[in-house]
Amino acid sequence: MSESTFLEKLLDGAEAEWMPLGEVADKIYSGGTPNTKSAEYWENGTVPWMSSGEVNFKIIQETEKYITETGLRNSSAKIVPKDSIVMALAGQGKTRGKVARTRIELTTNQSLAAITFDENRINSDYVFHFLETQYENLRQISSGNSGRGGLNLKIISNYKAPIPCPENPEKSLAIQAEIVRILDTFTELTA
Repeated sequence: MSESTFLEKLLDGAEAEWMPLGEVADKIYSGGTPNTKSAEYWENGTVPWMSSGEVNFKIIQETEKYITETGLRNSSAKIVPKDSIVMALAGQGKTRGKVARTRIELTTNQSLAAITFDENRINSDYVFHFLETQYENLRQISSGNSGRGGLNLKIISNYKAPIPCPENPEKSLAIQAEIVRILDTFTELTA
């Protein structure tokens, strides 16, 4: 059974409303890359900086590269809070449309979108599991005529996710947490 079918079965019976991510997320934004020729932006950096390929790790607890506070201030890189979702907007091969969960505060390059949530309404891990099932759909809607294609913040903001019982945040969070628990266990068992 695919994770997508599994998620649908878990939602069976719960009153889920399909809502645009732009309505359920606190913020959806992309990052930036400090000038790589400026050593002061990179050398001895302490701010985790995530590149697109790192979405393949699915859970981000550290990054390969780090930027400095000066690099952060002098670029379009932005802080992404821990327990957010990052999605690859572009990328060669199979990267575009992949998602990961952040477990640390970090910054990202411009080819990644960060999606943050109000944890009193939305469990980011729940949305992560849903978006994982949407990989093929996301790639389809983002495929450009050039063959390379790309997602953008507007496409992501308009993309709908099933939110259980949105009018009752307490019940909704309980259902989301239970689905995350089941899917995390399922993922561990099938890894």
